[in-house]
Amino acid sequence: MAVFAWCWIGVFTAVLLPMGIAMLRGWAPKRMRARWSPARIRVHGVSALVLYVGGLVPPVADLAGMSQEAADILRSATTPHLLFLSLGLQGGAALSDWFGRRVRQPDPPHGS
Repeated sequence: MAVFAWCWIGVFTAVLLPMGIAMLRGWAPKRMRARWSPARIRVHGVSALVLYVGGLVPPVADLAGMSQEAADILRSATTPHLLFLSLGLQGGAALSDWFGRRVRQPDPPHGS
């Protein structure tokens, strides 16, 4: 189990941590910058970092040498909440962008 936990920590750190930090700083591929607002890119960065922390709770609880009951309580109390917080941040950013585009669209010219 310890090998899987260390591999999980390594993969999550190699993928989500740099991606979250980059997006939090506003760095994103051109196609994302063309479609999304800078604020949405930053919120997705925060969401990736929250997902990173939520993904690290189970393996860290296993590696910490906690009793099984304490580890189960920690995992059940934190991991789902952080996952849903991450999804809520992404959904809120998407809705904000969607409503922002609807407000900023110019009116069609009226013929006289």
